[in-house]
Amino acid sequence: MRMGGLSISRFALAVAICGALAIAPAQSFAAPGWLEKVFAPDHPKPAKKRKSRAAAGSKGQAIRLPETAPVPQAATPRAPESGAASGAALPEATPTLPEEKPQEVPVQEAKPSPDKVPDAVPDEAVPDKVLEAAPVEPPKPELRPDDTQPQVVEPIDPPKPEPRPDIPTPDAVAPDIAKPAEPPFQPDPRSADVPDPSGVLPTEEAACRRRLTELGVAFTEHKAESDPEGCSIPYPLTVKSLGGNIGLQPEAEMNCAMAEATARFAKDVISPHAQKIFRQKLKSVAHASAYVCRPRAGTRTLSEHAFGNALDIASFTLADGTSVAVELDPPEKDGKFVDTVRRSACGPFKTVLGPGDPDHSGHLHLDLAPRRNGGIVCE
Repeated sequence: MRMGGLSISRFALAVAICGALAIAPAQSFAAPGWLEKVFAPDHPKPAKKRKSRAAAGSKGQAIRLPETAPVPQAATPRAPESGAASGAALPEATPTLPEEKPQEVPVQEAKPSPDKVPDAVPDEAVPDKVLEAAPVEPPKPELRPDDTQPQVVEPIDPPKPEPRPDIPTPDAVAPDIAKPAEPPFQPDPRSADVPDPSGVLPTEEAACRRRLTELGVAFTEHKAESDPEGCSIPYPLTVKSLGGNIGLQPEAEMNCAMAEATARFAKDVISPHAQKIFRQKLKSVAHASAYVCRPRAGTRTLSEHAFGNALDIASFTLADGTSVAVELDPPEKDGKFVDTVRRSACGPFKTVLGPGDPDHSGHLHLDLAPRRNGGIVCE
């Protein structure tokens, strides 16, 4: 739409220029670029530069920034000139020229001299700075007692192949190595003694049994003993008591000569010494062994026990039930009694051992071993 040769837009521009000229001071027209400033669009105010508190603190006082310039008020539009069309629309507001902002004086930060070291700034003076923590080393694992030495891994044996029936094993192929046989016992002439096939007792054996009966010994016949090692008793007896109300615990297997010698020794020696020392009668005798097929200790010679010709006495029992043991360190009265019996046995018996002997510390060994010229051994 055109009015009198001028368009509405140009008319509005002329009105705006006139309004600005009426409001602005006279010195503003002298400034270069004043027209651009009039029509420059409103820009957001630049943000104020944040001054470091540390820089301000270096001068000892804070720097004050200029206050914000007042915002200019919109100018009242002037009435249009007479030459303008009466029905033209006027703009609601006209652009105003912003006031010039005071120039900010740059503040130069004081540089510390090389000879002077600046004071340390406290942590609260630098809020935006993040304090760096010293790196913390991770804790080292403690060594356990079992980790001080290197672990030794035991080797694992490979699995052995299963034997096959069609393939002989090395053990089956290799010949058996026979262990050396122990040497046999030394020969003894009594090993050849055997009972009479007719079953009739020899005269000497029959006479011995009659004497046992007179002494009151309780006994029974036992079958003949014979062993490939050489042990032999052709006419053994099982003795249950020694006569004169003296028992034998437990019953013992021996030859008749040994049974007679033991019965007479119990009646004539042991019982009288018990009456003298303990004022008591002898009730019974306990033994540790009689017939045993074995050699002497530490030798290959057959023992007298292998022929039923020995008896090991372990203890004595008195009439009141008191037991007197054969031992190394007995009570005084018991030791006196056992020592008397041991010394008295040398004569009726050909061998007397114990209790001082290491192999006979807990019993008295009595036997009728035949020796040249009737020799006797008492230890």
